[in-house]
Amino acid sequence: MIIKVKTYFNKYWTRLRQYLESTTFVKQIIILITTITAVLVVIMAWFFSPNPLINKAAVELAQTAENIRLFYQTKPGYWGLNGELAIKNNLQASGMMKDGMLYNAFGKPVIIGQDAAGSIVMPGTRYFMITFPGLNKSECTAMAAFRLNERESLSLLQMEIMTDGKTFEFNWGGKPSLPITKTDAAKYCGKTNTVSWRFE
Repeated sequence: MIIKVKTYFNKYWTRLRQYLESTTFVKQIIILITTITAVLVVIMAWFFSPNPLINKAAVELAQTAENIRLFYQTKPGYWGLNGELAIKNNLQASGMMKDGMLYNAFGKPVIIGQDAAGSIVMPGTRYFMITFPGLNKSECTAMAAFRLNERESLSLLQMEIMTDGKTFEFNWGGKPSLPITKTDAAKYCGKTNTVSWRFE
């Protein structure tokens, strides 16, 4: 009995296999599935891979802040600092100067000074601000949540996000507090944003 069932099964399995091998339908399905899988992989890689401009913009921010601190390290404060002085003394990170102006990796302007407007730092002021205006929501979210290294973090006093006429200040141990996550940053970033970092 077992032999008969096995023979019967083998007979129909052989026929089914011959049918599948002879038809182009199966090959078309395989090609279609392969194509769909490849497209999905490319789309997922595009959506989930980190934007290289974010890392570049963060490096520009950190390097510019470090250059400014080194330039003023023997002085009592940051008196006289603004974008013009930074350009004159080549304090910006490499590649930021375009047509006599400072731009970050996103192609947006960079403002340096005592405040987000780029006012000249007044005598006795022991901090300065670097500001990235005109950031879209994803750029704002990424930059606000980007973790500076330990040395840069120690010199960071405050971060501000300005959007839709509102200003949100982030301080160490404050509410909201530094550092912030991408999830939290997305709550504060709007359609068009200005992000400022205050360094000492």
